[in-house]
Amino acid sequence: MGDITLFGLPISLGTMVYQALIFTVLVFILKKLVFKKLVGVLDSRKQHIENHLQLTEQYKQEAERKLELSTKILNQARKDAKEIMKKSENEAKSIIFNAKVEAKEILKEVKEESFRSRSFMHKDSKGA
Repeated sequence: MGDITLFGLPISLGTMVYQALIFTVLVFILKKLVFKKLVGVLDSRKQHIENHLQLTEQYKQEAERKLELSTKILNQARKDAKEIMKKSENEAKSIIFNAKVEAKEILKEVKEESFRSRSFMHKDSKGA
């Protein structure tokens, strides 16, 4: 075959046809052997990533549900604590009030007893 010159470069048509034929055979072999495996690996990787994304979304939704539940529980615990504190304060006030009333009654009884004993002593000292 003949040689031609293109832009000042010698080109051999026989070598060019030979290289085109080898390139075509190489592409065909790569397509049959490598590309199928490569596409299979890429597809499995894509499926793996999609599965992980779905799993991540499930974990996110579960975390949101648990956060909402824990918030509800915390709010209920605060409400219960306030009720317990209010009840305790009322009970403490009631105990203090009852103690004051009881102390006043005891003081009154002591005063009456003291007055009686003075009166008795006074009568006893007059009678003697």
